[in-house]
Amino acid sequence: MRMRVAVLVLVVSVSLTEAGCVSTSRPHCYKNSTRPEEDFICEWDERNPEKSQTRTLHIWDSEKKQFLTHMNCGKRAQTNILLEQLGITNRKTDIWVQTQVGNLTCNSSKISVILECMVKYSKPQIRRMKRLAGILNLTLDKPKDNKGAKYEIRWRESGSEWQNATFETKDSTEDFYTLHLHYTKIYQIQLRRQAKLQSSLCENSLHALWSDWSLVDVPSEIRRTPVIRWVENNLKNGTRDITLSWDVSMKGTEHTRNAPPDNESVGGVKYNLTLSVWPCTKKQKGMDHLTVTQTYNTSITYSEAWISIFATNNVGSSPRKQIIIPAVKHLNYCDSHMSSNVNNAMKTCLEWYKLEDGETRPRTVNKSPKKSFQDIKNEVENFVRHYYFLHTMKKNHYKTAVMCPFYSKQRAPINGPANVNISDVTHESAVVSWFSIPVVEQRGFLQHYVIWISGQGNTKFHKVSAHKTSFLIKGLHPGASYTISIAGSTEAGTGPNSTVNFETHSKEMGLPWQDRTILIICVVALLCTIICSVAVRRLKLLPEVPSPVLDTTEFRCPEEQDLSQMMEEVHEFVLLLRQDLSEPREDVTPEQGTLLQDFGLVVFEEEDEEDEEGGVTDLSSMTSCCYPNPSYRGQTLQLPEPFYMTDSTSKDNDIESTYRNGLSFETRVLECDKTAPET
Repeated sequence: MRMRVAVLVLVVSVSLTEAGCVSTSRPHCYKNSTRPEEDFICEWDERNPEKSQTRTLHIWDSEKKQFLTHMNCGKRAQTNILLEQLGITNRKTDIWVQTQVGNLTCNSSKISVILECMVKYSKPQIRRMKRLAGILNLTLDKPKDNKGAKYEIRWRESGSEWQNATFETKDSTEDFYTLHLHYTKIYQIQLRRQAKLQSSLCENSLHALWSDWSLVDVPSEIRRTPVIRWVENNLKNGTRDITLSWDVSMKGTEHTRNAPPDNESVGGVKYNLTLSVWPCTKKQKGMDHLTVTQTYNTSITYSEAWISIFATNNVGSSPRKQIIIPAVKHLNYCDSHMSSNVNNAMKTCLEWYKLEDGETRPRTVNKSPKKSFQDIKNEVENFVRHYYFLHTMKKNHYKTAVMCPFYSKQRAPINGPANVNISDVTHESAVVSWFSIPVVEQRGFLQHYVIWISGQGNTKFHKVSAHKTSFLIKGLHPGASYTISIAGSTEAGTGPNSTVNFETHSKEMGLPWQDRTILIICVVALLCTIICSVAVRRLKLLPEVPSPVLDTTEFRCPEEQDLSQMMEEVHEFVLLLRQDLSEPREDVTPEQGTLLQDFGLVVFEEEDEEDEEGGVTDLSSMTSCCYPNPSYRGQTLQLPEPFYMTDSTSKDNDIESTYRNGLSFETRVLECDKTAPET
C-alpha cells in the first residue's frame, strides 16, 4: 500500500513539473565571422513563454570538466557571450539552457560543439542586379570578415518549381554570379552562404552553419525612355512655377500617366530627376530628386533650365531623357518693373550672351558669380546686341532679379527698312508699309522710324513707333506724284532711308459710295437669279408639263389590201348614197366640195368615164394613203342631198367599202344598176 502511494506521489510531482516548466529548444551558439577576436551569440526558441520563467545558459568544458560560464538570460531568447568570458574556444564544449518556473527547473537538449568552428554569416544581400538580353548579373555583398564563401542559389518563375545551383567566391574578388533567364519573365531568387573554414578541427559537418535565406523578386528591365511633359503655371517676381509629369509606358498619352508594365514594376519603380536651374553651378550639376510618383512641382528662374529623368527598378534603369525649358521671351528693352535689389546674403549669378537676331540663344553662354554688369559691358563687342540675366539664390530659392538686352556702344542703323510698299491709294490718301530693320543692322536700340513725304513742292515728316510697320498718309492732292522715304533712328542718330514713289488717283466722279454699293448688290442678285434658273433647267429640279399623246393607228393603203375580202362593220350608222335611177348622176358642185373640205373631207374630181357596160363609176378605183383626220370624231358630215338610214335587208346586194379622209363609205350596187336601160 505504501509503495502504491509513493508511486502515485512521484507521478503527480512529475506531471506538475512538466506542466509548470517547459524547456526551450536546443541552443545555437556562433559568431558572425572567422575572426578570432569575434564575440559569440547564443539563441534558442521558446516553446511555452510565461512571465514567471527565467533562463540560464550553461557552457561546460568537456575536457576539463568545468563550467566555462553561467549566464542568466532572464526572459530573453538570445544572449551575447563575450570572448573574455569563455577563455579558450578551441575545445569541445557542451551547451544547454535551463528554464526555471518557481521551484521547478527543466533543461533543454545539449549541443556539443567547438565554438571556434561555429561561424554563421549574415544572409547575403544583392547589392546590384543588372538584367540585359536574358542575362542576369548579380553582385553580392561580402561577409563581415571580407572572405570568400560557399553559396547556394535557387530561382524560379512565379508559380513554378525551384532550380538550384552552388558556387564559391574568392577572398580578394567581388562576390559575383550570372544567371540565364527569359528576358520578359518575372523570377524569384533565394540565396544563402556558408563560411569556408580552414582549421582541421572544423571538418565535422555539424559545424557547417548556413546563413538564413534571402529572397528577392527579379523584374525585367525597363527598355523604354520616359516621356516628359511640362506646364508653365505662373510667371511673376522673377520665378515661374513648372509642373513636370512623365510616363514610361507605350500607352502614355498627353492626358494620362502610365507606370511601366507589371513585369517591369515588380519590386517597385523609382524616378531619378535632375534639375539644372542655377547657371553658375560647375559642370551643370543639378539637384537630384528621387521619387516614386510621376509628377513634380518646382520653381525655376527666367533663364533656360535643363531637366533630365530616368526610371530605375531592381535590375537596372531606363535610358535617360533630357529636355530644355527655354528662357522667357527676350525683351526689346529693359523691364522697368523688375527689381535689382541684391543684398549680401544672396548668392548672385550673372549670365550673358550675344543676341544677334534678337531671339535665338546661342550655344556659348557666359556665366560668372563674381562679375558685375559694368564689367561685362566693357568686355563685350561694340554695336552688337547682348542679353543678360542677374539671378539670385537665398536658402535654395532661385530668382531672376534682372533680365535685359544691352549694347556696350550704339550707332545709327546701317540700312533702312526693306520692302517699302504703297497700298490703298486714293485721291487723297495712301498706306505705306515696310519690314522692320533686322537686329543685326540696327546697331542700337531702335527708338522710332522717320517718314518723309515729298510732293507738290514741299516735304513733311512723321515719327512712327519702332514696333509699327505701316502708316496712313492723309491730306494728299488728287493726281499728284509723291516720294516717300523711311529711315530708322537710334539714340546715336538716323540711318539710311528707303525710298518709294507713287501717284494719287484723280478726284472720284460718279455715284457716291452708298449708291455704288446698292448697285453692286443688285447686279450680284441678278446674276445669282440667272445662274439658279439655268441650274434648275439643267438639273431638271422641277417636273415637266406633259404633252398630249395621240394614239395613232396604222393605216395601210388600199392597194396593199385585198378589199374584196375585207368586210367593214359599222356600229353607228351607214352612209348610203341615194341615186335616182331615172336621173343621171351629177358631179359635186364646188360649194359642196368646199363644204366637205370644211368638215375634213377631201373631194377628188374625176372625169366621167363610161365603161363598156354603162356609165357606173367604181369608187373602189380611187385610192388614198392618207391617215384620217384626228378630229374626225367630233365632226358632222353635211351633204346637200338627204341621207336615209336603212337596215341591211338586201343581203343579195353587193357591198363595197371605201375610205375617204377618215370616213367610211359603202357602195351598194342594186340590181337596177347592173341592168342599165339600153338606148
